[in-house]
Amino acid sequence: MMRAMTSVAASAPGASFDARLSAYLIDGLIIFVPTYPIVFWSFVQRDFIWWPLILWDALFIVYFTIFWSRLGRGQTPGMRIRRIRVVRDDGRDLSPGRALVRAVVLFFGSGLGIVPLTVLLDRDGIGLHDRIAGTHVIKLAKRDDPG
Repeated sequence: MMRAMTSVAASAPGASFDARLSAYLIDGLIIFVPTYPIVFWSFVQRDFIWWPLILWDALFIVYFTIFWSRLGRGQTPGMRIRRIRVVRDDGRDLSPGRALVRAVVLFFGSGLGIVPLTVLLDRDGIGLHDRIAGTHVIKLAKRDDPG
């Protein structure tokens, strides 16, 4: 069964930029909505409190690491909705370590605007976080959905 998934994933077409962006925005809402009151609270305090921002940053990285790894089968909830999946360059699931590298590069690269630009400007639509982690995002056909 794993071999079939590997060969299907390796030969699947790459996901479009709009599918990737909309999945990222959906996941951003999933993270942001429940944490917004706490982050907002930290800004309105007389003395600025850092821990909510640090917690939000850690939550972002943990969220993506778990869902992109074998534990989440390479799909966040936003990616499931958009029918896309992240896989290693050889088509296999990401290890937690590789997923962590991808999440950290995405976090810092998105904040600087580098990751979206690399996805847009790359001929194959492969972003900096994908190149560093040795991954790519594929579009799933109905029968290939692992979830």
